[in-house]
Amino acid sequence: MRKIVLPAAAAALAVLAATPAAAADDSLGKREFETRCAMCHGVTGKGDGWLADYLMKRPPALTQLKKNNGGVFPLADVIDIIDGRKAVKVHGPREMPVWGTVYQEERKMANEAGTEAPADTLRMTRSKLRALAYYISRLQE
Repeated sequence: MRKIVLPAAAAALAVLAATPAAAADDSLGKREFETRCAMCHGVTGKGDGWLADYLMKRPPALTQLKKNNGGVFPLADVIDIIDGRKAVKVHGPREMPVWGTVYQEERKMANEAGTEAPADTLRMTRSKLRALAYYISRLQE
């Protein structure tokens, strides 16, 4: 079954296009991936990270997302999963310290403070998310 999410994909692409310099910065995306994802998904995104053998369910190969979505990289879904808007059983509850709180706490701080500084925090969080999603898109086989 092929899933198409046009409005969400268009919105994600618009966000991605809004800051091409941040999205194109492979070093930020790679750093985020190595810090937050590689322990389970592996350095190359094939689901073979050092922690993978200790999980109840093996992490999926992130290199197959485009292939499994009819040849289109599911950018909006990837961003929603990373920042916690879309739940994934394997990732556990949103409070899971492996990765969930990192992006959520940054968003929470930005929403609670109500000053210009949180807008910068929110912008940085979005840049990290875009860079990470862009990096994952480059891992596709």
